[in-house]
Amino acid sequence: MDRLDLELYADRLARDAQRVADELAAARLRLAWAGFEAWARDRLGADDCRLLEAVGALRGGATADDEALVERRRRQLAAIGRLQALVEEQLAELRRRS
Repeated sequence: MDRLDLELYADRLARDAQRVADELAAARLRLAWAGFEAWARDRLGADDCRLLEAVGALRGGATADDEALVERRRRQLAAIGRLQALVEEQLAELRRRS
């Protein structure tokens, strides 16, 4: 693989890392919001909850799937970081040879 190919690969990895980081942030927010909404539901009446659900202001609570997604995205982001380090190492080697 030549240097340009490897630099393009590094760019793609950076985009992948950003996408996974965005998905991780969104999943964390969903968990936080679900926690707040559970607290709010305890304080609102059933009628208010139904009205708020109808307009999408209250959603279903967090699930084990949401928590698993956060952990999976964390591990994926870490793995991408390790791959990026290898790419940078290889790029440095190619630069030394040039």
